[in-house]
Amino acid sequence: MSEAPWWMESGPETCQFCLRTFHYEAGYHCIYCDRPICPACVAARFDTRDTLCPECHEEEKCHEEEKCQGGKA
Repeated sequence: MSEAPWWMESGPETCQFCLRTFHYEAGYHCIYCDRPICPACVAARFDTRDTLCPECHEEEKCHEEEKCQGGKA
């Protein structure tokens, strides 16, 4: 029996962030760049249930911090 959850076992998709293979049915796609993301790497915005890849999530956080810092000045 495999120790990995079924969705992380070898499948047709490869996560571009952690390089694991995963089943396509359990995969997500980033709403901004449309790259496939495995369930372990997905960054979600809970209010809208959108899925973001780690890179787009970091960019979004940076933009939000700039807005906040710009508003304080």
